[in-house]
Amino acid sequence: MSKDTELEVSSVNHTAYVQAPRFPLRWRWTMLVGFAVAVAILVLALVILDMERDAWLESQESQAEVLVGRLADELKLPMLSGSTAEVDVIVRSFLSTVPAVLAVHVQYTDGKHQQFGQATLDAKLLSQVAQAKHIRRLQGDDLWFAKGVVYGGTSIGAVAVRYSEDAWESLASRLVVRMVLAATFVIILASILVYWIAGHMSRPMEMLAAAAARVAAGDYSTRLAIEGNDEISDATIQFNHMVEELAHKEEMRDVFGKYLNPKLVAEVFEGGVNQLENSRQEVTVLFADMVEFTSFSENTDPEEIVDVLNQHFEVFHRIIDYFGGHVDKYIGDAVMAVFNHPNEDEEHVTHAVMAGLAMVVACSKLGVLRSNGEAISFRVGLNFGSVIVGSIGAAERLEYTVIGDTVNVASRMGGMGEGGEVVLPRATFEQVNDGFVFDSMGKKHVKGVKEALECGRVHVIDGDMERKIAHAVALAFDLTLPSDVRVMIGDINT
Repeated sequence: MSKDTELEVSSVNHTAYVQAPRFPLRWRWTMLVGFAVAVAILVLALVILDMERDAWLESQESQAEVLVGRLADELKLPMLSGSTAEVDVIVRSFLSTVPAVLAVHVQYTDGKHQQFGQATLDAKLLSQVAQAKHIRRLQGDDLWFAKGVVYGGTSIGAVAVRYSEDAWESLASRLVVRMVLAATFVIILASILVYWIAGHMSRPMEMLAAAAARVAAGDYSTRLAIEGNDEISDATIQFNHMVEELAHKEEMRDVFGKYLNPKLVAEVFEGGVNQLENSRQEVTVLFADMVEFTSFSENTDPEEIVDVLNQHFEVFHRIIDYFGGHVDKYIGDAVMAVFNHPNEDEEHVTHAVMAGLAMVVACSKLGVLRSNGEAISFRVGLNFGSVIVGSIGAAERLEYTVIGDTVNVASRMGGMGEGGEVVLPRATFEQVNDGFVFDSMGKKHVKGVKEALECGRVHVIDGDMERKIAHAVALAFDLTLPSDVRVMIGDINT
């Protein structure tokens, strides 16, 4: 037999998820609130700077109205007489007296003009100066104020004064520094506060995630303390309910696993009843029943009968499970096992034979005696063939089992032998690997089968096979092992 073949092949499909780098919720909230506060402070700073700029311009316009008006009054007579030298003296005196003034432009009605200080007016500004009657601020990049020069109700020109914006830039710089310091303090304080609040809020979520991880690992005893009365406490309550339901479901699965094959129970719990499909399959069916059970039950207390049967069935179950079969049902004093379903096994006939022989050895090892001193023994029958696999019964009570002539013949084989014998048809023995011998009992008429079948007892003649059978029996009696002692064929062969 191949060492690479397995009695049980478990395949679990896992969906691979690409997990993004973990970014704690508290840091997200801290960054979000910090960004929002920074934006709010920036907008507020721009509004404040704009308001301060308007207030400063109003102040400059008030000052200009006085100073430029006074300069225009002083220039009336010199401009009327056309004395540019006198205009020059008056304007330069004005520039030296008012440090905030950078330049002065004097314009006459005949188109002539005089320029003093920094900067030169372009055509657009000159047009605005010519139109100025009362004090007005010129529309341009620089801070110019203009006023018309009038004498005796007649316009004789205009004067424009450019003021420095250094005062505003100094004021704006001080405002920006103070607002940056205030914004930094507010952002740090808000970030610390938000980090603390977000941490307080995210801690239950982190505990919930950790608890969910433990539940995913199979720890259904996990419970979370319920604190507060909000959405998080609601989620905690629902989590505890979910874990209770999962624990109950797992408990039900374990309970059903004692009555049904655990793999079938898992399929039902994971996929529902529809997961179990009706089909036809080749299997090996094993029956083992107690010899003279009727007389034993008549002369023995019910408690002792149940105890004796359970002792044998506990060991038989472990042996059957070890060799890749599964116990289909217990029928009174008999056990029915199926090999190659639901656990596929190419060597299922050989393993069924080994299981039957191991059960005989285990029964002898138990050595339970009847009241008359005779040892209790079981006879084993085997048959290989095609069966129908499906859910049989009524809507209220279904049994997932195998039916067909193969099952009936296996049951009849057990009745042909004596205690401690494993009986099977010749056709079944031909499917068995080397290491065994067929002791023919001749052709027998089996109820339900038209033609007589050559039946016989099977014995092991190979030393390695004997050791493997003895090993399976030893494991079956080791109650410290899990009840499911199924192993790979590679382990059986070594």
